[in-house]
Amino acid sequence: MNDASTVSPVLVAQKDSWLTITLNQPEKRNPLTGEVIADISRVLREVSSNRSVRGITFTGAGGVFCAGGDLKSFQQVMAGGEKAEAIAQEISMEAAEFFGVIANQPQATVALVEGAAMAGGLGMACACDFVVATQDAKFAFTETRIGLPPAQIAQYVTKRLGYQNAKKLLVLASKLTGEQACEAGLVDVAVANAAELKEAEAGIMQQVMSCAPGAIAATKRIVEQTLFLEQEQLRQSAADYFAKAIVGEEGQEGVKSFLQKRKPTWAP
Repeated sequence: MNDASTVSPVLVAQKDSWLTITLNQPEKRNPLTGEVIADISRVLREVSSNRSVRGITFTGAGGVFCAGGDLKSFQQVMAGGEKAEAIAQEISMEAAEFFGVIANQPQATVALVEGAAMAGGLGMACACDFVVATQDAKFAFTETRIGLPPAQIAQYVTKRLGYQNAKKLLVLASKLTGEQACEAGLVDVAVANAAELKEAEAGIMQQVMSCAPGAIAATKRIVEQTLFLEQEQLRQSAADYFAKAIVGEEGQEGVKSFLQKRKPTWAP
């Protein structure tokens, strides 16, 4: 039996072109500790420019996705005296950067949720491109119930749900099952059990692998830019991405493979 102190809180495994990142502290319900955030961020940065890694799945060990932030660390902040607010600012900005790294990852990202996805754990799922959950999974925006705002996850929830639905769920500290979360748009696919989670993941993987990795990265960026660029800037940026793609290796290979009625080199 492994000593708990020697077990990594984050497991990273790669099979073929797909990376799986597993939160690995099920006895604590897989919290987002500073160590976990740092480990995952490091892995994501290391593979961000590696187009041989086509997608990334986030999951939790022990039948729990992630219970959110580490409340013990919050207690340490509160005991910080005059420096408490500055420490809290730093922790919040670290969380903001973490969610941003996930959201801006060039590869396709998938969250597989069973058990619970609470607070920051729910935010991590929302920062992913696709969320698949079991119908009985538990989603909860718990922050306002403990006197805190859902500060850094709000933008990702709002992007998924729209302004009014996000405000309602966040302000009221709403709780949803996986099935209800799917109906609300928080989850893309709700399945009956953990085995079907893997089946749904395989379906997404198959579709991702049929698409050019550079084109996926560019498309993700263009879609994100629709949220903050002015119309003229957006048109120019989209034109730049298109022009670079069509004269690049992927664009040329894609057009040739279509005309020659064969699969492109990136497709399985």
